[in-house]
Amino acid sequence: MVSITDREDDRSRRSPPPPVPGPPLWTSWLQIGLSSMLAVLFLVMLSKTWEQNQRLMRLEQRLQGLENSRALDRTSVLEEQQRAMVGRLQSLESGAQRLDALERQQEEWRSALADMRDRAVRRPQADPDLFPTSPMPSSGPGRPNPAPAARGDGGVLRPPAPGSP
Repeated sequence: MVSITDREDDRSRRSPPPPVPGPPLWTSWLQIGLSSMLAVLFLVMLSKTWEQNQRLMRLEQRLQGLENSRALDRTSVLEEQQRAMVGRLQSLESGAQRLDALERQQEEWRSALADMRDRAVRRPQADPDLFPTSPMPSSGPGRPNPAPAARGDGGVLRPPAPGSP
């Protein structure tokens, strides 16, 4: 006799095993597709980031060049202003030196004038004419030279006329 348990054992051997519960087969393909899509998107983002970094570096280089150019222009203008200022200062210094020399000369003249006045006050006036005039030589033998006002020519000396002795 066959027991019930034997029958069940026979049935389990003859029939296919029941399907194992789990995810369907298409879900693994979906996971592979999504993973590959994420990898491609990641690579695209990396390339776009690299391109943006390259653009930023070029823009920074251009900006640095412009800043250097502007700084060079400002430096050139400041150098020109400094040269002009140095020229003005040098001309002022030379003017100040000339002024100092003139002031020293003026002071020397003032002291010389004061010395001359002191000597004139201390010395008695024996001869009122400090610079005596010497007689003028005559223009010819035995002929006196007339005074300039008497000649009528206003004191201008002229050669004698061709017919006069």
